[in-house]
Amino acid sequence: MPVRLHRRTVLKGAAAASAAAFVGLPTSGRAWAAPSDRKFLFLFASGGWDTAQVFEPKFGGAEGVDLPPLSEPGQIGDLRFVAGPDRPEVARYFARWGHRSAIVNGIDTHSIGHGSGTRFVLTGTSASTSPDWPTRLADADPIALPMPHVVFSGPAFAGGLGASVVRGGDGRLLELIDGSIVGRSGAPASVPASPVDAMIDAVVHEQNARFRGASRARVAAEHEESLERAMELEGRLFEAGLGETTAGLLGTALRAVDLMRLGLARCAMVRIPGRWDTHGDNTPQTRQFGALFGALDRLQEHLATTPGDHAPTLADEIVVVALSELGRTPRLNGGGGKDHWPYTSALVAGPGVAGGRTLGATDDGLQAVPIDFATGRPSAAGDMLGTEHLGAALLRLGGVDPATSLPGVQVLRALLA
Repeated sequence: MPVRLHRRTVLKGAAAASAAAFVGLPTSGRAWAAPSDRKFLFLFASGGWDTAQVFEPKFGGAEGVDLPPLSEPGQIGDLRFVAGPDRPEVARYFARWGHRSAIVNGIDTHSIGHGSGTRFVLTGTSASTSPDWPTRLADADPIALPMPHVVFSGPAFAGGLGASVVRGGDGRLLELIDGSIVGRSGAPASVPASPVDAMIDAVVHEQNARFRGASRARVAAEHEESLERAMELEGRLFEAGLGETTAGLLGTALRAVDLMRLGLARCAMVRIPGRWDTHGDNTPQTRQFGALFGALDRLQEHLATTPGDHAPTLADEIVVVALSELGRTPRLNGGGGKDHWPYTSALVAGPGVAGGRTLGATDDGLQAVPIDFATGRPSAAGDMLGTEHLGAALLRLGGVDPATSLPGVQVLRALLA
C-alpha cells in the first residue's frame, strides 16, 4: 500500500481547500449543469506522455517501471498518483481538486504510432470519416452556436461534421472572417473594400438561395449557416476578445472558457505545450507535467469562482479532459529516454464525473488488465479498456447517446457519477 502524502503537504492541501470553500468553490452538494448544457475543454499532449510521471504510482514491487528520481506516492481518497518535490503542482492540484477529478489508466490506444494513436484516442476508430469526441459533442448541441467546436491548437478530426468545427485561434479566425488573411498569404492579394465585400456577400446569399431546392441543398444550408455564424462573430468581436492573442496553455484555456461562457462555443481543443516524444531524454516530462498541473490548478480556480450560465459556477458546467495519444515504455532505454507504449492515461474533471477515483488498471509492467466497466476496478471476468469506451463515456457525459455513433461499444460507466 502506498503511503499518503506527508503531513505538511496534506495540511497545505487542507488549507487550500478551506480557502476554496470560503470563496464559494463547488462541493459535492452543488447542482451540476444538465448533460446537454455541459461544455468540454480538451487538452492534448501530442507526442505521448509518460504515465509513470503522475498517473501510474508503481511503488513497492513494480521493479519493471522507472519512475522519476524524486518520486513519492500520493493519495487523496481513492486517487493514487506520483508526486515529488520537483513538481509540487501535482500534489497541490489533487489536494484542491481531486474530489472532482478522475484518473483513467490502462487505456489501450490500439497503436504505437503518433498519427494512428491520435485518431484512435480522439475518435475510437481508425476510420478517416469518424469525427472526434469534441466535434460530436458540439454538433449535438440543439442551439446553433457561432463556434460549436473551436480548435485553438492541437489535433482535430471533423469527419462529416465539418460545419461544427472552427479552426484558428489567436486572431487568425478574425483574419478569415474579414478577409484580411488574403493579404498575409504566400501570394498576397488586396482585401476587398467594404462596398465590394457587401456585394460579394449578396451574391453568395443569392446563390445559396438557388441551391436550396436542388441536390446541393444541404451544402448550401451549411454554407449559409457558416455565414450567419461569421456575421454574429463580427458583431461580438469586442465582447469575445477574438482579436487578442494569448500565450501559453493557461492563457489559451482561459480564452476557450470565455468563449463557452459567452455562449459562442461548446467545445475547444488546446495543445499542451512541450516536447512529449522523449525517446532520447525523458527528464523534460517531469517539468512539463509540473507546468501542466500548475495550469490546471489555476484553470480550476477560475472555473470555480466564475458564475455559470446553467449552474452556480463554470466548474459545474465545464468538463476538462486531458489526453495524449500514447504512453511511454515502463523502462528507460539506453539513451535515458522512453519509447512508444500502447497504453495511456487520461484525466477527466468536472460535472457528472465520479471524482476522487482512479479507474482502469495495469500490472507491474504497465500492461493493461481487464476491468469491470461498472466499477473501474480489475476483474478477471472484465474487459479491456479501449479509447472507444472512454469516448463513449465522454459522449454520455455530454448528453449524447454513444450508441448512435459507437454501436455495441460499452460505456465506461465507472467514470459517470
